[in-house]
Amino acid sequence: MFRGRRWRSASWPSLFSLRWPQFSHMCSSGYKRNGFGFRTNLRRNEMKLPRLTIAIIGIASGSLLAQQIQLPQNPLQGRIVFEEKKCIECHAIGGFGGTVGPDLSKREFFGSTLELASIIWNHAPQMNRKFRQLRMNRPSLTENEMLDLFGFLYYLRYLGEPGSVSHGRSLLTSKGCITCHMVAGKGGKVGPDLERVQGYASPLFMVQAMWNHGPAMQEQIKKTRMSYPILSGQDVADISAYLRQATTGSADMRMSPGNPAKGRTLFEQKRCVKCHLGEGEARITQPGLIRIDLKKGVTGVATLMWNHGLAMMARMKRESVDWPRFEGNEMADLLAYIYFLGFEDKPGDTQRGESVFRSKGCVDCHRQAGGGRGPDLATINRFETPIRMIQLMWNHAGEMEDLVITGNKNWPVLSTRDMRDLYAYLRKVAQK
Repeated sequence: MFRGRRWRSASWPSLFSLRWPQFSHMCSSGYKRNGFGFRTNLRRNEMKLPRLTIAIIGIASGSLLAQQIQLPQNPLQGRIVFEEKKCIECHAIGGFGGTVGPDLSKREFFGSTLELASIIWNHAPQMNRKFRQLRMNRPSLTENEMLDLFGFLYYLRYLGEPGSVSHGRSLLTSKGCITCHMVAGKGGKVGPDLERVQGYASPLFMVQAMWNHGPAMQEQIKKTRMSYPILSGQDVADISAYLRQATTGSADMRMSPGNPAKGRTLFEQKRCVKCHLGEGEARITQPGLIRIDLKKGVTGVATLMWNHGLAMMARMKRESVDWPRFEGNEMADLLAYIYFLGFEDKPGDTQRGESVFRSKGCVDCHRQAGGGRGPDLATINRFETPIRMIQLMWNHAGEMEDLVITGNKNWPVLSTRDMRDLYAYLRKVAQK
């Protein structure tokens, strides 16, 4: 039945060692156990975690409704859903899995919740045909399972790409790092010898250490009249790859990929909210994070912070805010939270949503006051979140397709904007 490279549940390969080997030192010992932070005999009922729903304040308009972000505590938990619901039978990740559908780790996706929903919905008929051809049962998902699955798929790009050792070595010179730091017996002695600092073997530890030493590094840069080093996410991956090879210390220190729900708390505790809009706070002295291009992996998000270090330090002094320090897994958690802000959908237009509801033929089956083949959606008060709407649509897509075929109609193709506006409309109607 399995079409592709097989593995058993107890030996699911680690994404970190498989596709992103430079992140093998990023994970805690628990994550290294089977690559995802779970004991291999851990069942779903042992992993129930609360979800965090974040309201996003949208444009102030009567025709627009704000969307919401739902954050999974552990985005990698969705790999259990991916396996148990047999997505793995058709879709591979990093070359492991089925070959019927595309390898999901080879396609960049930095879109929102409803953008991903649009992609899946538009391919539902094709997937349904494959289910029938392969004599597979069409999987049904709960709201929590859908959230976990979406979080997992969105998280695949978070870890970025492997680093280049040779380019990392040259970057240490071109960015001026060896002016203060010694590596492989060459360089300055102002800062620590990076060859003996085990934590730098991980990109996340490297970013956290750089941030914590930011004020001291900025002072030294001013003294030596050096240019402030501007880094890309790939630069960090490359430097980390080289340092990991050059490091002689123990590599036992690891950091998990990050918990976005904990990151939200840190966003407030570290006083990021003093200047940055994360979730619709009223006071904004700098551009809100949801307005910044967050379509980047973890190192890309981290370098956004680093590259704005000088401006941030000046702002903090004016605002009497201390430079925040991060310990343990805090930087990873914060970066995971910032990354997931890109999962937010823009507010939908309820008026256009009603037009979509009619033009796409939804009204033919879902009529107000009944009379259609499907339920009156105005009586279903179940559209609190986009994930809930997506879950209902997915679970009924098979039945919907049968009705579309018998009615000699085309499957309603929905763009991201259509999905967004349709959700806004259904949410408004259901709240009446």
